[in-house]
Amino acid sequence: MLTTCWRKLRSNSWQASIRADLLAALSVAVLSVPAVIAYAELIGLPAHAGLLAAIAGMLAYGLMGASKQVIVGPDAAIALLIAGGIAPLSGGNVLEALALAALLAILVGFVMMAAAWARLGVLAEFLSKPVLIGFLQGASVILIGTQIGKLFGISLSEPSFLPRMAQLLSQLSHTHWLTLALGLIFLVLYALLNRLRPRWPVTVILFAAVILADVLFDFQRFGISMVGAPSSEALVPHWPAFSFTALAALLPTAVGITMLAMPEGILLARAFAQRHGDQVDANREIMALGVANIAAGFAGGFAIGASQSRTTINDASGAQSAAAGLFAGIILLFFLFVLSDLLDHLPVVIVAALLIRAGSQLIDLPAFRELWRLDALAAGLAIATACGVVVVGVLPGILLGILLSLLHLIRMFSNPADAILRQTKDGYHDVGTDQKGLDDYTHDGVLVYRFYAPLIFVNASFFVMRIRGLLQDCPNLKCIIIDAQAIVKLDVSAAEQLQALIGELELQNIRMKWARCNRPLRDDLTRFGITAVLGDGAIYAHLDDAVAAFHWQSVAHLATEIPPYTLKKNV
Repeated sequence: MLTTCWRKLRSNSWQASIRADLLAALSVAVLSVPAVIAYAELIGLPAHAGLLAAIAGMLAYGLMGASKQVIVGPDAAIALLIAGGIAPLSGGNVLEALALAALLAILVGFVMMAAAWARLGVLAEFLSKPVLIGFLQGASVILIGTQIGKLFGISLSEPSFLPRMAQLLSQLSHTHWLTLALGLIFLVLYALLNRLRPRWPVTVILFAAVILADVLFDFQRFGISMVGAPSSEALVPHWPAFSFTALAALLPTAVGITMLAMPEGILLARAFAQRHGDQVDANREIMALGVANIAAGFAGGFAIGASQSRTTINDASGAQSAAAGLFAGIILLFFLFVLSDLLDHLPVVIVAALLIRAGSQLIDLPAFRELWRLDALAAGLAIATACGVVVVGVLPGILLGILLSLLHLIRMFSNPADAILRQTKDGYHDVGTDQKGLDDYTHDGVLVYRFYAPLIFVNASFFVMRIRGLLQDCPNLKCIIIDAQAIVKLDVSAAEQLQALIGELELQNIRMKWARCNRPLRDDLTRFGITAVLGDGAIYAHLDDAVAAFHWQSVAHLATEIPPYTLKKNV
């Protein structure tokens, strides 16, 4: 067996795979340094917190052996949620903020692990496309708002977006012009190089150029602030202080981060797995993300998620396995303990400019226009979510979007589409809206009605009202046949109202029959006693059988000789 494994390793070019993973890891690490520092600054934490979060997360996720391509680490959207969650509790104290951020990461990890154990990966689907689009647009505006003061060299204290913008306008006269000039030059060069040399590592090149310029000219002499290297004490891992009060206060934010990070991580892993012909277990991905967050928290970092930009770089650089993430974490660890003095030469405005650039790239107005073209109501949900994120905050804005989506879903189920089927030469069909009256749809006292939704508590009254309306409009009606092909569920509330309706029909000497019932619906009809109330010969496999059976019973005045659905086989 060992001989077979050795031959397999040699045949799969194991050495070449390790070499490819190392090269990909180097690319990921070089790109990660400025990004994770920027996201730490976004939260209001020292730069080393971002590096520690990335290092611990990459190592833990790589050891879990989930996706081969995904790279985890700090993320702009998650950073905004963290900032909103810990800012009211930290009171501006950086040490308190570090402790709260670490505790939040651990809490996020345990929430994710619980979701994975319960196989709740499907809950990520609650973030519908309109909510995600709206969140990203709102988050981009918030992201720019948090950094715009640093671009102007102005210290802003207002945490909310609109008051912060008002404060900026009132203090524009205090602009530090050299800081603004340096930030604008960085943004212009970034845009030009991205356009002219899209394959170059533009961020790394410009950061290296700025650091070199500071070494030569000492920007601090001109009043330009620097990020600063972490102290040796800061690099010693500190166990987060556990507090039930803090846990209770941070739990809503932890759930919000989980609901945001889960779909992003799952979708990213699936997208790259499909590209390489691999399979992804959604709950395993959630478990790996949970472990990575716990590791990030105990290392003194903050909550993390799957990074699209670093995952793309990892895949494009030829990564062959999850070892690339492990190697990238080790390289970042080397930078943190050996090269972190370079941060003494990195201006804060450069990090702010990078975040402003990232925020501007998140703004996607064409996505709004396309959504509006396809579904105006969905576009309205996206706009409402974006406005909610900007006005009331990131997490409340997301919850507002989810709530509006659920209300829209309830509205759809409570007033579903339905139709009266018309008889054609090849059967009964929904021919859409036309000018014909009900008499044109009624044949010898039989009307066929189709309901396009599960029959549950939110729409049972609607169903009953529609049937009663048809009875009033068709005084000569003798039989109503329910085409149940779209009814996949019946609950106890709807069953109770359905039994009452069947009783009303019997008093008026009107029969009700059901056709094209799927197996789950037939089970529900039997369990709730509807089959017994309807009587024998009331459930059929085909509409034509139900119609023919009624006519036969009407003429012969005896039980149907056409086998009902329950007697048919292989249907």
